[in-house]
Amino acid sequence: MPTDIYARLRDLAASAEANPEEMRPVLLRVTTDLFALRPLHTSEEIRLYEEMAGQLIDNADETTLTNVARKLGRCLDAPPALIQRIRARGGEPAREILLRGAKIGWRDLRQIASSGACDQACAVAGRGDLDREIVRILAARPEREVLRALAANPKAPLWPEDIRLLAARGRDDSALARALLDRGDPTLDCLPLYLCADARERTRLLALALDANLIHAGRPEPSAALDAETAGRIEASAIRQKRASFALAMAELLKCDAMTARRIVDDEIGDALAIAFVAIGLPADVAARILLVAFPKIALSPESFDREMRLIKTVPRRVALRMIEAMAGAPRNSAPGATRPPIPRPAAAAERRDIGEATSVRATNQNRA
Repeated sequence: MPTDIYARLRDLAASAEANPEEMRPVLLRVTTDLFALRPLHTSEEIRLYEEMAGQLIDNADETTLTNVARKLGRCLDAPPALIQRIRARGGEPAREILLRGAKIGWRDLRQIASSGACDQACAVAGRGDLDREIVRILAARPEREVLRALAANPKAPLWPEDIRLLAARGRDDSALARALLDRGDPTLDCLPLYLCADARERTRLLALALDANLIHAGRPEPSAALDAETAGRIEASAIRQKRASFALAMAELLKCDAMTARRIVDDEIGDALAIAFVAIGLPADVAARILLVAFPKIALSPESFDREMRLIKTVPRRVALRMIEAMAGAPRNSAPGATRPPIPRPAAAAERRDIGEATSVRATNQNRA
């Protein structure tokens, strides 16, 4: 780098005192551009740049300083003192240094990943040189912004245990789920993200779940089909066209929270509901009537209806149970359909109330006697 250029720039800086507010950002950008043109510099060139830029950084606006930080981050011999001053300013300039800085030590990065502020940890999560330990620390952070940044980083080496941890969090975070699914063909560890997946990704996840079920070939299905009385109540609840009450009824049988059940019922693609029907052991003919009467979007599309019925008739119940557990986050020792609490009926509730009142009256009469 020609040293005389820096000499002229220093002269220009001295002559800019008449209008420093306008000249200083320009001088800082030009000086940094000159410094960043070459990958390596002499000690004299580094000293001259540090001297020149050091006079201009403190008064630089955020946009200018962000641009400077972006260019200095790629320089292997950027003056450490300037890097520290930019980091001390915080905001977007500091983020650029943490994201691209070639001279930030591993211990520093590890400390930020472990206990740094959320915006700093997000910047570290986007780096292209993360190792296994730092990824593991970032994946355990509580902030969803950090997890999203890590999942969206294609260069982050995510191991299967990291995917499982992130997928469990992504079950209820569509942005995180989408970032994980966009990393490439999903693995079986991404099964919790099924409700956030598109049709192609769901086909892949279902195929993986079916392949994983091959090790159980020849074993009996986990439990019997749904009894006729409960199936009838489910059908009546669906036909009433009240999605909220239908979702609550499904939640009881699936052993999942009401919000997950509502997402399954409202699923645009529709195959999640078909899988849920298999998981609770709903007879195929009842499932067909529900789809035809209560879900007009499926009923009006022969292709959609045939696809859902094909799933209902071909997906093993064991696979459906596993998929619902993954979507809902239910523990495996409380699998959907293992026990079926009865859905309360108005007539039964009234009958219990009448019995209770009669018992109370009988006890009162006995006391009076």
